[in-house]
Amino acid sequence: MPSSPSLAPPADETGARMAALLEQMDQGVIMVDADLTVLAINGPLYALFGESPDLLPGADYAGLVRFLAKRGEHGPGDVEAIVARQVDSARRADPALQEHRRPDGRVLEIRTRRSPSGGFVRTYTDITDRKRAEEDLASQRELLRLTLENMGQGIVLLDHDLRFRTYNAKALELLGIPDAVMRATPTLRDVARFQLATGLLDLPPGTPDFGDDVEAKLRYLLERLARPEREFVYARPQGDGRFLEIRIVPLPDGGQVRTYTDITDRLIADEAVRQSREILKGVIDSIPALIDVRDRDRNIQLVNRYHRETYGPAGEPPAGPAEEHAADLDRHVVESGRGVPFFEASGSDGAGRRRDWLTTKMPLTDESGAVTHIVTVALDITARKRAEAELRDAQASLIQAEKLASLAQMVAGVAHEVNTPIGVTLTAISHLGEEVARIRTLFAENRIRRSDFQDFLDVAWETTRMILSNIERAGGLIQSFKQVAVDQASGERRPFDLAAYVDEVLLSLRPRLRRTKVTVETDIAPDLVVDGYPGAFAQVLSNLVINALVHAYDEGEAGRIVLSAREEPAGWVTLRYADDGKGIPDDIRDRVFEPFFTTRRGLGASGLGLSICRNIMTGTMRGSIAMENGPARGTRFLLRFPLRVADVSGYPPAQR
Repeated sequence: MPSSPSLAPPADETGARMAALLEQMDQGVIMVDADLTVLAINGPLYALFGESPDLLPGADYAGLVRFLAKRGEHGPGDVEAIVARQVDSARRADPALQEHRRPDGRVLEIRTRRSPSGGFVRTYTDITDRKRAEEDLASQRELLRLTLENMGQGIVLLDHDLRFRTYNAKALELLGIPDAVMRATPTLRDVARFQLATGLLDLPPGTPDFGDDVEAKLRYLLERLARPEREFVYARPQGDGRFLEIRIVPLPDGGQVRTYTDITDRLIADEAVRQSREILKGVIDSIPALIDVRDRDRNIQLVNRYHRETYGPAGEPPAGPAEEHAADLDRHVVESGRGVPFFEASGSDGAGRRRDWLTTKMPLTDESGAVTHIVTVALDITARKRAEAELRDAQASLIQAEKLASLAQMVAGVAHEVNTPIGVTLTAISHLGEEVARIRTLFAENRIRRSDFQDFLDVAWETTRMILSNIERAGGLIQSFKQVAVDQASGERRPFDLAAYVDEVLLSLRPRLRRTKVTVETDIAPDLVVDGYPGAFAQVLSNLVINALVHAYDEGEAGRIVLSAREEPAGWVTLRYADDGKGIPDDIRDRVFEPFFTTRRGLGASGLGLSICRNIMTGTMRGSIAMENGPARGTRFLLRFPLRVADVSGYPPAQR
């Protein structure tokens, strides 16, 4: 093989032209005669193997192969065996076309042609880029195939004649078409006919009745769905009960891409959601409360029937302070992300009538916790508020009646108490009058003796002392009655000595107590002065004692009531009431302070005694009353109130 030029010097001008032509070719070329002598090698062939013309050995083709084999061009193995195989293959020109991958990764396409003289000509073309492109294309095709086969949708490609060219297994499954039918590259008409004939395809609702005429059904479908002008999506029922969503995308060449999605589960879920919404709407509409749902900007999204009946079809409450307050609360819910507990509010309904509401507001949030909606629930408490007002009026009237009844009992009791000293006084005055008449007669007849006058003086002195004593007693009774009566009637605040005032109240109850065998004992710290409402306190004390006389003891039964009071803690009075009566059963202990609750209604009890006590203690006296646990027999109450009771305006006396 020549070592300097790439081609032996031509013998004539034709040879020179051939050499020039070989050098201009893109492929590498080698020409070998029957004796395996290399006749010509062009420059591109040297370039393909990365060798310069002076490095390759001389004109022997076997030597050239050996040189390349030693450099690893033909892979591992015995060099001479490789040379023998390569030479034999070249002589036979078999194969005529082959690919050779070089150690550097490039791919050469080798074409071999036998020459008439027994030699051969080989061309070498670098097809690395083409192979890479083919491999990339194959990889993309495989990726596309895997993608199509792993899609949850069926997908098909139709050419301009609407013939199926490409499809995935999901399409065959959803359409119910055997693979053998698809391999025959059917048209859209063929597939639709097959589905109609086998019952795999149902016509949509509203389709004319074609009976068993498959061709009529086919024409009806294809006229409407074969070639839409633009992307088109529709749903259709399948003969097996499923529903498919079909998307048709026209292609510029007249073909189509069609996707098939099984939407049966979605439709079932949508129907379940629709039914759930209908049920929820029915439940919400049946709730006797206003319910409205607003977005963050307070736009109404949902209201229930009661809301519409209250505010009309528009559902918007009338403007005003109530609506402004509601807007402020909605903004608070959005900003804080927290609901608003139940609160009472008033406003006008759609007809302008005043309504009272018990309202709460709750936030609805998204997955990130941001507030998306505000739910408002309002209970109509107008009737309840009206009933409460009427009940308060009734209670006030009953309390006033109870006060008057207490005063009446006090009047009767005091009248009875005063009657005794007044009677004694009248008797004493009558006796004194008789003695005065007797001594006057003796004086007029001049028959008076010293002893008669001395007897008269003794009688006059004793009678006068008795009159003064009983008059003072009657005056004290009247003064005590007057003070207690004024306190209960006026309800004014004043300082009072607790021990002395309890005695005055018990004095007014003495006529009632005398008719029983129940005694009342007191143990109250001296000099315990309360600045408060003595009339209200007298009402509480009277009710406790009378309640015990009515409920705790049977007629003629002996009993004992103890009232004790101390200042504990500082600034507060703790008063304990205890009796040894029947006690209160456990099953009604929680109800004793309820208005109108009584176990002796048929015997004249109103059920207001302890209820009035609680109202006075928690309201007027600014304190408390509660039952205490004690021995098995009897009842105990614990009363607490401040030494300086705030007035009804809520301010302590020093701040007025």
